[in-house]
Amino acid sequence: MIVNSATFRDFRNLRDETIGFSPSVNVLWGMNAQGKSNILEGIWYFARGRSFRGAHDRDMIRNGAPAAAVSVSVGREGNQYPVVLGAELYHTGKKRLTRSGAPLSSVSEMIGNLRAVLFCPAHLSVVSGGPAERRSFLDVAIAQLDPGYIADLSLYRAALAHRSALLKKHAAGGTVTTEEWEVWADRMSDAGARIAECRAKYVEKLSRFVSAFFEEMTEGRETPSVSYRSHLLPQDGEEFTVDRGRAALFEKLTTNVERESAAGATLWGVHKDDVRLTLDGNDARLFASQGQQRSFALAMKLSEGEISRELSGEYPVFLLDDVFSELDASRRRYIMDRLSGRQIIVTSCEPSVVPDGSGTARFIEIEGGRVKRQSSEK
Repeated sequence: MIVNSATFRDFRNLRDETIGFSPSVNVLWGMNAQGKSNILEGIWYFARGRSFRGAHDRDMIRNGAPAAAVSVSVGREGNQYPVVLGAELYHTGKKRLTRSGAPLSSVSEMIGNLRAVLFCPAHLSVVSGGPAERRSFLDVAIAQLDPGYIADLSLYRAALAHRSALLKKHAAGGTVTTEEWEVWADRMSDAGARIAECRAKYVEKLSRFVSAFFEEMTEGRETPSVSYRSHLLPQDGEEFTVDRGRAALFEKLTTNVERESAAGATLWGVHKDDVRLTLDGNDARLFASQGQQRSFALAMKLSEGEISRELSGEYPVFLLDDVFSELDASRRRYIMDRLSGRQIIVTSCEPSVVPDGSGTARFIEIEGGRVKRQSSEK
């Protein structure tokens, strides 16, 4: 899978620009605040359905413009014709999404048409940060591969919101019937058990690849471990099944209402789960050095790409947003060596960030939201 080109109109500071990409290494370079990351943001929108910066759709519309539009041409292995994904964003919050000209009814219909792995400085904290960051890592990776997972996440979050409203009502002295507690507990348990199953299976694959990448980076001097932590998973060694997970969560949600009401939050569910990362048996978040944490995060991102290839049959596009500035020369070289043969789009203030000997690369200089020049030389 590759991005052949991307077209922007009034997207951030990109007024009217079309950029063609090489199927191998692409370096978007230039001074800060020129639009390099905006280009990655527009491409990533089709992989995730939202900005990786946490921005609302309206925030991506150029100042003074009524709307923004972005489209990408995606090439797929075995397909003669590319798929063209399009998005028009409006200040009202409405959007128009298309696939090769045909309208899409929702973001979930769009996700999966472009699979990408995004790596930016913020992702280096997937090891040092809290559980929410690791859950987000899983959700983004799995959603691109499994449309059903997106639907389950939506169902779960909606049920959680309804149940949270019931807890507030109950804490304020309002009456909540047994039937009301059970209906939302049932919906959370049903979707939550399927989510836990998908995450557990993904983490099992993730652990295998992370171990292999980490061994390469450290020559086997350190041993990483990745495991999924959820109270839905059996603690007695029994095999996890969706039915067991559903029953376990339903019991928690229907027998601890008073405790949750006092806490003002739902205390059980997959929104509380985590991915435990250890290095030589020690919690990587607490005991790993900054360099070790970066290596761990790098191994997780490379593993995400390998799992995508294993399950979909082709590599995703790798989007690296200013990440090389956070890594030493040896890790930069390792990334380029491991991603050989894949499409990479990387941003940097300097074209020299790409190590020599990385093969054919296209250098695209960005200035003021426009392509100033393109060349195969730094």
